[in-house]
Amino acid sequence: MDSIRFEVKITEEDLYKYNLHHAYSSSQGLFSVALFVLLIVLWILRFPIMSNAYRVMYPLFAFIILIYIPMSLKLRAKNAINQAVFQHPLTYELKDDGIFISSPTTEEPAELPWEYVYKVSVWKGYLLIYSNRINAYIIPVESIESQYDSIVSFIKSHVEDYKLQIK
Repeated sequence: MDSIRFEVKITEEDLYKYNLHHAYSSSQGLFSVALFVLLIVLWILRFPIMSNAYRVMYPLFAFIILIYIPMSLKLRAKNAINQAVFQHPLTYELKDDGIFISSPTTEEPAELPWEYVYKVSVWKGYLLIYSNRINAYIIPVESIESQYDSIVSFIKSHVEDYKLQIK
């Protein structure tokens, strides 16, 4: 097989889910959840001796910590989706020398040679092709269902096994 070509339209929801997944699998997300739990536990244990102000402030502060990351990621996704690159479907072409991603808004396709693929994983309906530890090309599996098996086979034949997290 010489190449595989497919188009993907990324939505605001796709960006939000990816960013949420990435945030809560990092130390920042885990720290915010731990801090939330700690504040609630302290609030429960110390409730009888707290002043009324602290009885209100502890759960309020905990709630703010818990919703800050999801709300900021929602705003980030909303702002990012308005960029020109996301206004049109992205065209992916898998070739023997790498992945080429093009958009009607760019003159030259972006190229990710196979040896620079950091990791490839499947997560909750998304095929994620990482170019580094943080950034990934997000491909909703439902948009490539008819080609999914051939795409995964092509990727497996070009990426080292230790970089693959595909079931």
